[in-house]
Amino acid sequence: MKMVASVLGRAALVVAGLLSLVAGAGCGPQFDPSNELKTLRVLGVKKDKPYAQPGDEVNLHLLWHDPKGRKDGEVQRAFIGGCVNPPGDLYYGCFAQYGQSSEPGAIPIGVGDAFKIQVPSDIISSRGAGAPGQPRYGLSIVFFAVCAGTLDFDMGAGASAAASPGLPVRCLDDAGEPLGSEDFVVGYTSIYSFEGIANQNPVFSVDDTGAGEFLVDDKAVPADCVGDACQGFPAVEVDCDATPERCVKACADDGDAACPAIDVKPTLDKVIEEDQVSTALFGEKTTEQMWINYYIDRGGISEVRLVNDTNSGWNEKYRGQLRAPKDTGPLQVWAVVHDNRGGMEFTRVTLGVTK
Repeated sequence: MKMVASVLGRAALVVAGLLSLVAGAGCGPQFDPSNELKTLRVLGVKKDKPYAQPGDEVNLHLLWHDPKGRKDGEVQRAFIGGCVNPPGDLYYGCFAQYGQSSEPGAIPIGVGDAFKIQVPSDIISSRGAGAPGQPRYGLSIVFFAVCAGTLDFDMGAGASAAASPGLPVRCLDDAGEPLGSEDFVVGYTSIYSFEGIANQNPVFSVDDTGAGEFLVDDKAVPADCVGDACQGFPAVEVDCDATPERCVKACADDGDAACPAIDVKPTLDKVIEEDQVSTALFGEKTTEQMWINYYIDRGGISEVRLVNDTNSGWNEKYRGQLRAPKDTGPLQVWAVVHDNRGGMEFTRVTLGVTK
């Protein structure tokens, strides 16, 4: 990765660029559904400890997809950690913290799909008193960038990058020209720390070999992968004669609502944890909320489905409804399950589209 040698000492510039990009995310019209993967996308950042205790190490892992099929070395990924308890818990409050970190190595920076941070031992005790009835907590924020080119740092943006129209962090093509949002994704993820309170990631059901499963119109189909193994996992070759349960009929309306609905459902372990923070706040036992986001590379599928609700409980009908594309060939479906306390897990299945 092409990185200026003094980057660690000037990490404020790095984060200023990230914050400028994050603040601009979502602006402008959206012509394609957000769960149709037509451009470089980040589908999630999983933490092995969604709620981390003071002093814990937390491992983070990216799930991203590039529809253009560029190789791993052609898509660069970077993380920036070190932001703790920003004012108002707002991500842009990180800038002041980074601006005060002038020593090389003071701000943790990593490359690749995996990153590790150390939660400060005083992340909770260093904060002021919390809201009445709510347990005290601390907050860590980690930024990420994914670039289908070369990540570079524009040191010409000036020392006061927060007020600069330039972006210190750039994603450049082979000619050194900046790439746009279709090839450059930035964002952040939050890690909360409550004294004595933990949270486990949701779990997709797997067999003794670690293999997961989808139900496609109630027929069992092996998942391509579950969890971290899904990053970069190639599409499975589908033989529709040998495995007809893995195949769907093409639809001339190309994924439109007029196409027949095909239920696609990953199997989940029915594990429902108590949301101890909400229980303390509201004075009655409250369970976590869970939902699944579905993504697809062709055709159409329902974007989100409720899995567990505090009031109504577990929802067995959390399946996505797939609408087949018009062209034959492989079709990939991702399912990313979340809970409302930062938990996440992902899985994927490749289907075949036939005439």
